[in-house]
Amino acid sequence: MKNGTLYLIPSPLAECDFAKIFPAYNSEIIQEIDHFIVEDLRTGRRFVKKLGMKKPMETLQFSTLNEHTKGDEIETLLQPLTEGKNLGLISDAGTPCVADPGSIIVSRAQQLGVEVIPLIGPSSILLALMGSGLNGQSFAFNGYLPREQPDRERQLRFLESLVKKSNQTQIFIETPYRNNHVFKSILAVCDPAMRLCLGVNITAENQTIKTMTVKKWKGQKLDLHKQPTVFLLGR
Repeated sequence: MKNGTLYLIPSPLAECDFAKIFPAYNSEIIQEIDHFIVEDLRTGRRFVKKLGMKKPMETLQFSTLNEHTKGDEIETLLQPLTEGKNLGLISDAGTPCVADPGSIIVSRAQQLGVEVIPLIGPSSILLALMGSGLNGQSFAFNGYLPREQPDRERQLRFLESLVKKSNQTQIFIETPYRNNHVFKSILAVCDPAMRLCLGVNITAENQTIKTMTVKKWKGQKLDLHKQPTVFLLGR
């Protein structure tokens, strides 16, 4: 029996018109899928329905993949593929497998010889980099910084040293309710001449992507609390 196809389906970063961020092809593809892997069942079902699913939702199968998923559950999640059925992998926000647990699914699918097709959609990381004016030829995504202030500030100094050494843009994110802590740490420990870009509420109506030196950011009154933000350091 031929394996099914694994589709990597991007989801919205914010409330917006889907026509602005997803091609119509994405809606066509989901009509071919009855099995989905999602981070959150409620969020996943709502997105699939809004994207244009015509089948009754009760006929679809949704399975969860998150930080609590155990390694021995992966084979069960992939079972539809080995039965010849297509499978959709959906992140909670943005692009699957980037800053979310989806890569373990793709890795195992590749080992099984399954065709993996990533669909087009928004990536806050790349959109922020595009709008930053910082080096897009050499960059690194560092995920989440350490939660504790001393460790976080030690990591920031290290990332700054990479920027100065190789002109490599350093990108990182944080849980939105800790954004202000990260911002304050950047202002406290980074070189005033270092350029900092904040990509805030990417794709939302109140989106802002702004780059200034750390010194200039110190003069701004800014509240990033609970606002999804991408941080970029560069020269």
